[in-house]
Amino acid sequence: MTFKVNCDLKSKIKKQKYVTASAAQWELSTNAQESFAELQKSWNNLEIDKYYGELHPSNYRVRRYSDFDYVQNTGEFRPRNHVSYYQSKRQNSYAGGQNRHFGDILPEVYENEFFCSLVEYDFKQFPIPEIYFDHNWICQVHMIRIVVGSNQTTPTTPEGIHSDGYPFAGVHLINRKNITGGESRVYTVDSEQLASLTFKEPLDSLWFEDRLMKHYVTPISNNGDSEAHRDILAISFSLPDSPYTTDV
Repeated sequence: MTFKVNCDLKSKIKKQKYVTASAAQWELSTNAQESFAELQKSWNNLEIDKYYGELHPSNYRVRRYSDFDYVQNTGEFRPRNHVSYYQSKRQNSYAGGQNRHFGDILPEVYENEFFCSLVEYDFKQFPIPEIYFDHNWICQVHMIRIVVGSNQTTPTTPEGIHSDGYPFAGVHLINRKNITGGESRVYTVDSEQLASLTFKEPLDSLWFEDRLMKHYVTPISNNGDSEAHRDILAISFSLPDSPYTTDV
């Protein structure tokens, strides 16, 4: 599976703890394009997120979530047993403090060649010492679609400016249809804005050291009567019992 991003992501992340790249900076082989197109279809098979509530009934979120074992040196990548997603109230004032259960990531996703290559690629961009390359990392994968009803606006990150507590995270736009808004912003831990990027084209992306900063996405709107949604893939990495544990 061949693709590359025309940007020295690793150097920029090491220097400033985050980096953005537009879809125009990605180069995909024909096989990669075909595999990515198949991956995009998987967002039509997500399950309702019952924790995204008390909003207009035509606005809702669907998603899947799973943890995987990942070993960089061997390329081992396998799904773990079902696990809930937990964040403290400190990390997520909107939905934290509870064990949230979502549908597991399906084989059509984690066996997809582009997806597997993307996991490996994302890992390699972060400033991780080689001594940890043979360790069993936990790779957390979120598939999220937010649907917006006709002439509606809905929060993208109802928890506000926050950190999810992951050591390393990559966020990739999978698709965007008939919406406006959705500007991704990164901040210092003191909530001083550093940069922003509105994901408009598939594979517009952001990589960042999540524990060391905060992030936020502005609300999205559907200004018409057609179906509207925003599809995101978030891939993060943590290593229990090491300096790279997740901060809950």
